[in-house]
Amino acid sequence: MSRRFWSVFFLALLAGALAGYAQESGGKSDELAKAVQALDEAPEAAEPAAAGKPAAPTQQSPAQQPNIIADVQVKGNRIVSTNTILSKIQSRKGGQLVQETVNGDVKRLYSAGFFEDIQMEVEEKPEGYVLVVSVVEKPIIRTIKIKGFSIFKEEKLRKTLKVVEGQILDRQAVKQGVEEIRKMYAEKGYRFVDVQSEADVDSTTKEAIVTITILEGESYRIRSVKFEGVKAFKPKKLAKLMKTKQRNLWLFRRGVFNEGKFQKDIERIKLYYQQEGYLDVRVEPRFDYDKEHRAILIAISAEEGKHYVTGEIKIQGNKLFPESEIWQRLEMLPGMTYSQYYLSKDVEAARDYYQEQGYMDARVVPDIGLNKDTGKVDVTYQIEEGDLYFVEKVVVRGNTKTKDMVIRRELRIRPGERFDGEKIKKSKQRLENLNYFEEITYDTEPTQTPNRKDLIFRVKEKRTGELSFGGGISSVDNLVGFAEIAQRNFDLFNWPRFTGGGQSVSLGARIGTISQNFNLNFTEPYLFNRPYALSTDLYNTRRDDKNVDYNEGRLGAGTTLSRAFKDVFRAGGGYTFERVELYDLADDAPDTVRKFDGKTWLSRMKTFGSYDTRDSIISPMKGQLASLGGELIGTFLGGDESYYILNAAYTYYWNVFKKHLLEMKARVGVSDSLSGSDEVPVFDRFYAGGLGTVRGYEYRRVGPMENGDAVGGQSMAIINMEYSVPIPYLEGFRGAVFMDAGQVNSDTFDFGFNEVAMSVGPGLKMKTPIGPIAFYYGYPVANPDEKNENGRFEFSFGRGF
Repeated sequence: MSRRFWSVFFLALLAGALAGYAQESGGKSDELAKAVQALDEAPEAAEPAAAGKPAAPTQQSPAQQPNIIADVQVKGNRIVSTNTILSKIQSRKGGQLVQETVNGDVKRLYSAGFFEDIQMEVEEKPEGYVLVVSVVEKPIIRTIKIKGFSIFKEEKLRKTLKVVEGQILDRQAVKQGVEEIRKMYAEKGYRFVDVQSEADVDSTTKEAIVTITILEGESYRIRSVKFEGVKAFKPKKLAKLMKTKQRNLWLFRRGVFNEGKFQKDIERIKLYYQQEGYLDVRVEPRFDYDKEHRAILIAISAEEGKHYVTGEIKIQGNKLFPESEIWQRLEMLPGMTYSQYYLSKDVEAARDYYQEQGYMDARVVPDIGLNKDTGKVDVTYQIEEGDLYFVEKVVVRGNTKTKDMVIRRELRIRPGERFDGEKIKKSKQRLENLNYFEEITYDTEPTQTPNRKDLIFRVKEKRTGELSFGGGISSVDNLVGFAEIAQRNFDLFNWPRFTGGGQSVSLGARIGTISQNFNLNFTEPYLFNRPYALSTDLYNTRRDDKNVDYNEGRLGAGTTLSRAFKDVFRAGGGYTFERVELYDLADDAPDTVRKFDGKTWLSRMKTFGSYDTRDSIISPMKGQLASLGGELIGTFLGGDESYYILNAAYTYYWNVFKKHLLEMKARVGVSDSLSGSDEVPVFDRFYAGGLGTVRGYEYRRVGPMENGDAVGGQSMAIINMEYSVPIPYLEGFRGAVFMDAGQVNSDTFDFGFNEVAMSVGPGLKMKTPIGPIAFYYGYPVANPDEKNENGRFEFSFGRGF
């Protein structure tokens, strides 16, 4: 026999012996690696041929190729199928036996979560080596028992545990489920609940019984939250920052302690101190327990430390713009409270200033010099101005339904222009006003052209079609039902989807106990892709005799055409042909009403103009809206009456503090007859009183009255002022106070202020999933309504306020 044969035979025996003695995969892998390496390094030279004779061809036996896997076998599995185990390893029959692959196979099997122990063994066979995978499976959960519970139902506890019978026992998952149950009890006030788990495994059947034992203890509630060592602020101020509150049944507070919320409260207090210049503050809580009354007493101790103020401020590196321009953007000035919060805001403001001028790569790096002895912090803003950039391309991404044209016509920055932050923000605002998108962001991307970047607008579309049904109540219409089908992003020529063109169409009905309204509207905001808006309406409305001596019906059709100028101005005009009918007049109705009994045909020409700088048309927080309009109704246009109506309105939105809104609105209107009669028809006069005009007064009961009911006037003036603030920790809630004043007089241009109705009061606004709700109580302070001298509760529930 050749020396090669004996060498290979000896190494094979050695590899088999090493594999057989290994006790676990990690231990065997070292010996297996050595054996495989030895086999790989076996000499390949054959015996030299006999002198004068050619060497005979050699044919290697399987034993001469021991690094080839002849077979892969699985042992010990009863639950997990062999095919599943083989699919998770990379060592294959016919492949090479490689140490790294075997190590990886062990890791992959362990990560599957099915096994408690895994062993890899190598057995020698005449045809090669057999890799044997021996596994010890995790037990199966046969039963889950929960003991000691009384507060929650077993179904809820099992759902919280998230471990079910029939699945493989995962002790970590059981531990996590136990912790979730403990948290659920803690949120109910059971701060000292004890939850234990135990798994009893049958070694023969490999089935487990999991037992969850709950010691509920007593329910504890927060009796008090006190502050210690607080000198810089009033304790009430800090208490408002916290969501953890003591028990108060009158305010519907349960006083349940929540660990996660409490830790966030502590961080919130620390952050507030640091924002106000107390950089070294330390806040530590302490808990005391009254076991007799099952109460938690929380004391929060604050070591405030020194109050730091801003020292010297320097601006360096600015060459393109004067220092004064940057100073105007800074909020944290010398002598004011120093905080990292205000510093980051000023850095952002300075960077925004440069980007608004087109310097998109500008960097502002603050250098801080803190002097603990003097309590002053010097700040140096080091500016790296960078280069001026221009827009290469404007790219729109994310729109799958809305046409590019609809988006691009709202953008106020064009390719080739320098980057302008104000124009970019204005473009984003105009896209938000479309109300087509859930999210709008913008960014830049580099190009191959120096000093040029692409401007990218990304949009995430939302549903713009609505089919809504509902009902509501209000202090004007009492019970109201509505149904509407609308598409805000309509396209008349995109069949069959009819979306993406930026048009709007709606068909709606609103039926209340006082008024009924049916309306069909179509609006094209960019006629022929020009800034002209065309709108048409068909309507049929009915209004009952609430505080008047007649019922009223209107049936009409109209169209308007307007043009936008410079984004903030709009002017236009329109025509409406209308039939007004007064019916079911009261027996004591005055002549002012009786002369217009029956049907009256009206031909109305109107013109209007507006100036709008609001930051949002949906939820404005700043800006102003001014409008002026007039209507000419004449027999020479084909109607039965001749008169005119003039209206003017001005609204100002002032963001006083963060999310605090002061809204001021003023409206005036006059009308007069153009015929022999000196009266405007009673159905087109001005009325006031109630929600929307002067709160606290009955609907339409501000102004001229005859026989105890309103007959309207030919002059009107109304002023509304409202201050609203968000209510902390109540998302979508705003508290408000208001003042309303108004008058309606019989004669044209009569604005004598001796008959002014005035009211004040509080209000509450809520945005809810079923629609916005508004509550007000108006108390008359001048010329009270005879029916409600002590004021009136006003409320509305609908889709807009």
